[in-house]
Amino acid sequence: MEAFFSFCLVFGVGSLGYFAFRLLHIPNPALLGAMAATGALNIAGCYPVFDTGFVSFVANVTIGIMLGRQIDRNLLRRLRILARPVLLQVVGMLTLSLACGVAMHLMYSNASVPTALISGAAGGITEMAVFAMSIDADAAVVVFIQLFRVVIFLFLIPCLSIVAEKIEKTSPKIFAKKGKRAEEYRKAEARSSSCGKKFGKKDYALLTVLAFAGAIIGIRLEIPTGAMLGAMFGCGLFSVFINKNYFFDDRLRNIAQIGLGLVMGQRMKPQIVSQLSALFFPAMVVTVVMLTGCVLLAFFLYRTTPWDLTTCLLCSAPAGMSQIVTFADEIGVDPFTAAAFHTVRNVGIVSLYPWLVMPFTS
Repeated sequence: MEAFFSFCLVFGVGSLGYFAFRLLHIPNPALLGAMAATGALNIAGCYPVFDTGFVSFVANVTIGIMLGRQIDRNLLRRLRILARPVLLQVVGMLTLSLACGVAMHLMYSNASVPTALISGAAGGITEMAVFAMSIDADAAVVVFIQLFRVVIFLFLIPCLSIVAEKIEKTSPKIFAKKGKRAEEYRKAEARSSSCGKKFGKKDYALLTVLAFAGAIIGIRLEIPTGAMLGAMFGCGLFSVFINKNYFFDDRLRNIAQIGLGLVMGQRMKPQIVSQLSALFFPAMVVTVVMLTGCVLLAFFLYRTTPWDLTTCLLCSAPAGMSQIVTFADEIGVDPFTAAAFHTVRNVGIVSLYPWLVMPFTS
């Protein structure tokens, strides 16, 4: 009972951090706000003692269910026509993530190789934090670098889109290209807009069972971030099999991220806070490397696909998919293409990147 009250106390502090960060419009407020608030509690020596293992497991499964929603027949239909550029983009992002990780390790020698490699990954803040905690990497450093990059990219994306539009208008000969498959892409978009039926109550019950079963199997097989990946693929494959789409309440995502935040907050130490000021220069270097690589990837997409330069930039930007798709819709850019690229990139990096990092953990 004492452990339960301790959990409620810490979760309440984490929730206050979430609301504070949301008011400040900080990206990913649930995870970061909870981590900051409970981390401050831990540094002050007021963090009550209780086992966070179960909290971490349930949060991982919930995040896995959220990610699994992206895997459905709608996505598979998209990939039939977008397979080649999407595959090249995933390979490019994985390579770029490793390059940023190497740059991070060279600039910040206090970070272990796994911590540096995870910090440089073009994945989501939550997903990379989960991976960092699963191998005992420095999750605070990972989150700081990831947050720094996301904030910079979200600030620069509107500016880059304006520049791209002007470049295309002022230099039509230099940026001229052939759009042989434009009509084919548009037909694929029309076909992909038709979704399967929605989940019923029995479907959700079975989905939950499969999520936890997949998580347990992933852990037993010692797969990196096995709980999250097991739940993700279990839910995604079930959705594909029955050809139905399930709804995931954002409140569940926030609760799961607060749970992860309080687990990370338990690991916050005073020496970590003292190290953060030394991370600004490495964070800037990693961001510059990522930005340069993403612009080159965008230009390559532009030369090999029928899309305009702005669309290619949005497809290559390593920021949150919801922000990218919303911005694409606001400026009249094809959100279908941007969503497909970011979905596959996120699933690809979450699934494949841990295997690239694991050899450096021994």
